[in-house]
Amino acid sequence: MKRTILFASLTLTLALSLVHAPALRADESDYSPTVYNEDEAKEERSLLRPYLEPAHIPTPEYLASCKGVGGQEYKGDETPEQLKAKSAQFQTIYDSIIAALPEKLSVPVARKRKILVLTYKTIGYYHTPGAAGFLILLREAARKYGVFEITEAYKPDGIDAKMLAGFDVVVLDNMVFAGRVGKYGSFFRPKTDTASKEEIAKMRAKERDTWNPLYNELLPAYVKNGGSLVGVHAAAMIPLFSGQDMDKMEFAAMLGGAVDGQCHPLTDGTNKGPGGYCPAPLKILESNNPLTFAFRDTPNAVLNVELYSFFLPKTSMDSSRTLIRYDTDKKPNVTFNPKSVERCKEFASSTIWIKSYGKGRVYYSALGHHEENFAVPCIAQAYLDGLLYATGDLKVPDAPATAAGK
Repeated sequence: MKRTILFASLTLTLALSLVHAPALRADESDYSPTVYNEDEAKEERSLLRPYLEPAHIPTPEYLASCKGVGGQEYKGDETPEQLKAKSAQFQTIYDSIIAALPEKLSVPVARKRKILVLTYKTIGYYHTPGAAGFLILLREAARKYGVFEITEAYKPDGIDAKMLAGFDVVVLDNMVFAGRVGKYGSFFRPKTDTASKEEIAKMRAKERDTWNPLYNELLPAYVKNGGSLVGVHAAAMIPLFSGQDMDKMEFAAMLGGAVDGQCHPLTDGTNKGPGGYCPAPLKILESNNPLTFAFRDTPNAVLNVELYSFFLPKTSMDSSRTLIRYDTDKKPNVTFNPKSVERCKEFASSTIWIKSYGKGRVYYSALGHHEENFAVPCIAQAYLDGLLYATGDLKVPDAPATAAGK
């Protein structure tokens, strides 16, 4: 997997933050989140453990489980020396994420905020590292600022309206619609290169039956009634892989946008790198909006990140407010899906957007595919500010600024 290469000014900022704010090592943290259905969450948590607990050296059993599975860091035949080097690499990234947090939050928080983080089905999409990066960021924010109470859930079992009502914000952390059944398989084995069409259909039906009530019923009702949602990176893939009509999907209406069929912008006519990984010049559309202040010192930011090509479902037209997008003027050789551009214009190249939905709020950011993306100070700050917008502590206008796609 390619690793994120930060552009010069952010590298300097990160280096200075590490000098002036020594990070807490993973094994020294005094904060532990609540884990919902802990006994049922072992499989997903085991995938995240090398990132969340860098001092942990994977066992042969763990390596065997990861061998041949796309998106994981291990091939399964590493020597002890290689495993130690990998652990040290993860520890450096972990420390860098912690060091990226600002000294204080942008605004005071009225009361302790309860946050539910859903992290599931990250395997096979190269999204496990990014999911871990966000968890590291949020756990440290809870420890450092003392105003967030976090519950982590790694399976949907038992999540109902009554449970959701107890949280100020629900975060979808780099997860998709219950795990795409692709060449890397999913937790509903087997892989598609060995599965029959009937087996694949059954797997997809099982996943839809499991997740559809949460995505299309429980979460939309929760936000309409005053709850809020934060979507991290791959959350916008949920409509694409749901097997449903995105124009009619309630989840897509709530989120405000979805990854389109092209999935990633094309560079020079090709999808270079894993998932369209490419240098991304960002364009700030509202420089006076507090949710873009994180990028004030880096107005010409160019990040090596994975970006998506977005689609506006009919139910979301004129409802989302894009704050930051990919600057196609600076990078004209990057092509977004022509059908999406025709339908929703510049929204196709969105990077961060917000919207109101009923009585609640939605914040989405496409940044965060790689673990070390969260070690970039402006990205870390932007996510914290987005969380504060979702809790209602950071007040910003969220009505669409202009016509859809602008």
